[in-house]
Amino acid sequence: MSVCIHRRFVRIGQRHVHLRHAGQGPVLVLLHQSPQNSRMWLDMIARFADRYTVIAPDTPGFGYSDPLDIAEPSIADLAEATVAVLDASGIDRFAVFGMHTGGLVAAQVAAACPERVTALVVDGYAAFTPAESAIYGDRYLPPFVPAWDGSHLRWLWSRMREQKYFFPWYDDRAEAAMAIDPHTTQSTHEAVMDVLEVGDAYRAGYGAAFRHIEHGFLSTLQPPSLLVFRRGDPLLAHLPRLPELPANVQAVVEEDGIAGMHARMDALLADKLADEASVELIAAGAERSPHCAGGDAGRDPSGGPDGTGWSHRIVACAVGDIALWSHDGADSLRLVLHAPGERPLAPADLAVAGTAAVVAPDLPGHGGSSEIDADLDAGTMVSAILATLGSVPGQLPVTIESHGAAAGYVPALAAALGERLQRVVLHRPWLLEGDETATLLAQLPDPQLLRAGGHLDETWQWERERHLMWPWLKPSAAARRPVAAPTPAQVNDNVVELLRLGERCKPMFREAASPGLAARLGALGVPLAAGSSASTDDYLGRAAALLGEQSATSPTHP
Repeated sequence: MSVCIHRRFVRIGQRHVHLRHAGQGPVLVLLHQSPQNSRMWLDMIARFADRYTVIAPDTPGFGYSDPLDIAEPSIADLAEATVAVLDASGIDRFAVFGMHTGGLVAAQVAAACPERVTALVVDGYAAFTPAESAIYGDRYLPPFVPAWDGSHLRWLWSRMREQKYFFPWYDDRAEAAMAIDPHTTQSTHEAVMDVLEVGDAYRAGYGAAFRHIEHGFLSTLQPPSLLVFRRGDPLLAHLPRLPELPANVQAVVEEDGIAGMHARMDALLADKLADEASVELIAAGAERSPHCAGGDAGRDPSGGPDGTGWSHRIVACAVGDIALWSHDGADSLRLVLHAPGERPLAPADLAVAGTAAVVAPDLPGHGGSSEIDADLDAGTMVSAILATLGSVPGQLPVTIESHGAAAGYVPALAAALGERLQRVVLHRPWLLEGDETATLLAQLPDPQLLRAGGHLDETWQWERERHLMWPWLKPSAAARRPVAAPTPAQVNDNVVELLRLGERCKPMFREAASPGLAARLGALGVPLAAGSSASTDDYLGRAAALLGEQSATSPTHP
């Protein structure tokens, strides 16, 4: 039977922390390395979920977790944040496993909470020296700042490949060479995406590890502990740096790689967790994927409102896990759809006015909703959007606010909502006709991954130029828009989404930007309004004409 891995957000104060979990039994916590996130543990979660409740949070600032409000968090800060997630989830006792940065955090958790940690396993303990800390802080972690020409992407591609050749990555001396398998094109792309998803925040986890130079506490660890150093791991050189360890802490060199380490974990956990109580993380009423055994759809209370009234949630629906932001309200509901191919909207982008509730989903294939396998056709999009409405109780009347090509989903949503739909607000709608859709599709960046990372450059160039020229016209003077260039940060945010979409980008736009949308919107029979009056955002005045036609036929409509 396949393992169903659940996702959820847990609220810690005003922060929302994303985690994955599966299984039932005593708790095993998995902590990832930098700059990755809990996605790296999918196989490991599945492997241990037949015996344990496996929980894998995203470290603050990584994956989909909000960062700590600390400029330079320490390993102790990250450990405290990890324990806070477990407290909020009702977890008292647990075994903890971590790799590299995650291993330092796991060891710190074990030192801080010895009465709660049943066992500790570390894959590669990083015992950095003060000299290394000073050097790595300056050279290993340069600021990651988007450049107008996309040159930061070319640097990042080479940087991630180089880390498989030398440690540290910038030291190309023979003495720093590593004899391990290099990145494939696919694994390089995945490593690049891990950094792109968090941007300059990638330095937080690494920085905490490099600043952590006090290792004497290992000699005082109380839980049964296993420090594994795998052959081929550059941290194997740190083994002789460890202090004298007590009998309950073993440091071993593993010759058989991951498989050997898992075998050691199996033995330790089977012994130390044998008498621990079984725990099931999912509370009554929390969400489960409908295709999982015993799953009942519902609302997840753990992602409840923060101090500003916003909730970050995961809705498990037929097409997969959909992330959303929601804000409670009383008399109506604003359904806000971000533009396909662009960064999802966050609370900072969503002004709350009056007493209306707000639901703003990450469209399938984007942001926190990117981890689905379904085709991104209109049926998938509309099904997912409708599923998010269940995060707000009742049958409130709905206003749809669509951005960009998301207007293409409005007719199908209107048909599903029926009389609940009261109004549609169009922000920069894509209203195409004739061959414009075909031209748009033909000019989209090629998603094929290239060994030297050229697909990153192509995606950057397309995203930047689509702001400067109408993307459904062939490049020409007539296609040029009289607007300022987009900021590098704006382009970078959207490039991340386009790279997430990959080969699904073209089919998505084929349906969202299909010809004749203006006529379909005009026939809805509900009031239409413009979210932006700038003529530079209205190609050939088509949105103004649509609103003008509706006003002429329905004078009472706002």
